[in-house]
Amino acid sequence: MSSAFIQAILIQIFVNLSFTVSAADVTTTKDTVRIALFNIWEMSTEKLTNIDMNGIGQDDQLKAAAEIVRRISPDVLVLNEIDHDIDALQAGQDLSLNARRFNDAYLNQGDKPLTYQFTYAAPCNTGFLAGKDFDNNGKVATVKDQGSREHGGDCYGYGVYPGQYSMAILSRFPLEHEQARTFQKYLWKDLPDNLIPREWYSDDEIEIFRLSSKSHWDVPVRIGKKLVHLLVSHPTPPVFDGPEDRNGRRNYDELKMWVHYINNDTVMVDDSGVRGGLAEDESFIIIGDLNAAPQGDTLETGQRSIDQLLKHPRINDCGDLLVSEGALDGRKPGPPDYIERRTSGWDGRGLRIDHLLPSIDLEPVSGGVYWPDVKIDPDGAALAKKASDHRLIWLDIKVK
Repeated sequence: MSSAFIQAILIQIFVNLSFTVSAADVTTTKDTVRIALFNIWEMSTEKLTNIDMNGIGQDDQLKAAAEIVRRISPDVLVLNEIDHDIDALQAGQDLSLNARRFNDAYLNQGDKPLTYQFTYAAPCNTGFLAGKDFDNNGKVATVKDQGSREHGGDCYGYGVYPGQYSMAILSRFPLEHEQARTFQKYLWKDLPDNLIPREWYSDDEIEIFRLSSKSHWDVPVRIGKKLVHLLVSHPTPPVFDGPEDRNGRRNYDELKMWVHYINNDTVMVDDSGVRGGLAEDESFIIIGDLNAAPQGDTLETGQRSIDQLLKHPRINDCGDLLVSEGALDGRKPGPPDYIERRTSGWDGRGLRIDHLLPSIDLEPVSGGVYWPDVKIDPDGAALAKKASDHRLIWLDIKVK
């Protein structure tokens, strides 16, 4: 019997064992914490404020997303693509308002209501005009262009209005706001060995161009006596550009930014002017729709964007835990493509682009992707498809 045949059998056994427990049946124990990420497609203020007279959410997509979150019941939930309500901010509210709206109108409803005491949101670059022709269409967009692709193309981060495609954190554990760090305004040119396509951007544009298409956050969460740094971002997708590959290059450098941060590099300067990153003994989890897949394009560096993190000595990949039956869709699991690890359902096949990457000192014990097999659980599969073009992913981590 060949070694390749034995390997194939072992992979199949592993995958079968991984899929024996339904996501809805998995519960955390007292010594584990469940961390989840969910990119909920275009989670707009309009959808979040669609409530009845009793304050119960009425948007069908968000109701489906909330049902999935209740089934998984994470202790910490990171949301991508949630609007920041800029109008409410100007009226005296804070940027976590929409996260609280999702909590109150959608999560804290139904047979198993779920609520989070702590929330966090900070400014993102999406939808904020830079006053430059970043997309080189011959026109500098103004506020009059709001709602159009032309507006989005000339923003620090793509968004057809301010606050679109932003981020938020909801938690059952205290979030250390005073220790949080953000890198919204960190300039692309300040990243060493950056991949800025200088034939595309003018010198004056490079002088103001921000690296993060949304933002990069370090938000510590206190779990008992343990402090874990949530490193949250949502880099630009490496598409929607041309041969200059400006989005692919930016995606690569947005991930490289985390490499500098966890290496405690002094080139990192946060929005408060503080230099440096994480000390070697600090625990962290890199979280986000990173728009980078193990099957992504190799850049001129000879490396794929995500390999900067998956192959970093301080990071635990955890890809073997983040699997689902629904992602397989009748295909074989395992190498070379590891179809069972997909987290997105678009373009017919999807890719593994949503990531939970803990530091090696943390101990992941279980996890998954909420993507039921349509033949086994058609209702669950329909729920996942209705909720978003991405799938919720989670990790259970033992806290010592």
